[in-house]
Order: sequence, then C-alpha cells, then structure tokens
Amino acid sequence: MAESDAENLRKRTQENLKNVTQRDAHIVAPLDYSFFGLSTVEDAETLEPRAVEVSKGVSHATSSSKSKGRCLRMNNNSLVDIKGLYNLVTNLFLIPDWIGWIDLSYNQLPIIDPVLLKFEKLEILYLHGNAIKDIKEVNKLEDARSLRKLTLHGNELENEKDYRKKVLAMLPQLRSLDFSPVTKGENITVLCWKKINSPKKKKVIAED
Repeated sequence: MAESDAENLRKRTQENLKNVTQRDAHIVAPLDYSFFGLSTVEDAETLEPRAVEVSKGVSHATSSSKSKGRCLRMNNNSLVDIKGLYNLVTNLFLIPDWIGWIDLSYNQLPIIDPVLLKFEKLEILYLHGNAIKDIKEVNKLEDARSLRKLTLHGNELENEKDYRKKVLAMLPQLRSLDFSPVTKGENITVLCWKKINSPKKKKVIAED
C-alpha cells in the first residue's frame, strides 16, 4: 500500500472507530452487488446494493451512509479487472481497514490484482469461476497474512499438475482451499513436497 494511502486510511479508521466496534461489524450484512452485470467496480457506486437480511437486523449501506460491515460481494458479474476496488471500498465502508471477506467469484478476471493486499485484515477471498491461467499469480497473495480461506477452482490454473500442493506451498497461512479444509497432515505433506521440489534440491539431484 502506498504510504499516503495507508496514512489516510489510518486517520479515517481512527475517526470511525468512535462509532462502531468490530463486534458490530461482524453482524452487519454484506454489501451485495452480485448479479448486476457490472463491467467495472466503479459501476457499483451508482447502484444500491441488494438488501440482505441478517439475524440481528443490521442492513446494508445506502447512498446517504456507509456500511459498518466487513464483507463485499461482487460475484456473478462481468469484471475483467478490479483496479478501482480500493477506492470503491473506501467510499462504501465506514472502516475500510476491517474488510475481511471479498467475493469476486464468477467474473472474468485474468489475474490476481495486488490491490487485494491493501486489505490487511482480509480473511476470506473467493476467486473461483474466473479466467486466471497462471498459477504463479497465487504468489501475489503471499503477503496477505490474514488470509485463511481462498477459492480458485473453476479457473484454468486448476489444471496445473499438483495444483493444490503448489497453492498451499505458496500460501501456508490458508486453512481452507476451494471450500475444502486444510488438515495438519496435508500441511506436513505439502512441506515435504515443497522441500523435494525446491529449485535447490532439484539442482543437487541433477548434479549427482
């Protein structure tokens, strides 16, 4: 995140913390812009999100107020990039720094945009059903330290040999991949696989 962006976000967060707690944020309904036929994320700013009911009754943001929540749904649209996502979130959410779940599934995204790293508390990211081909794109999420649940199935990269092992080797912080829990045994297997397939290891084997 650029230093000026980070500083501005910190200032807004400090101001807004007076009005909302993290407990409040967890019970607020997601801002839901799914199935709107959006071609750019900026298009969402001109629309009212779908009303989503939650058990404790906190509703979505309106044009006159910002959401106190942590979740954004933009699935099932026609997005080909998300470069404007950070600006959208700062305009729609009271505390952008608390965003914990973003659903971008079933769009047409060809890459994993680094803009996602600006959301330091992001725990859940849905990217399934897009157009991501290169498994190396996953490396861009290496610094997403809070990320626990990720979906990538339905992208071409899923056809990569040892797909799941490669993703978990790149993102050891994950606890779930493609809606399937990552077990302790799987973590051990991935660690061994990573050591065997490391470039240094392969070089030593080749020299022998």
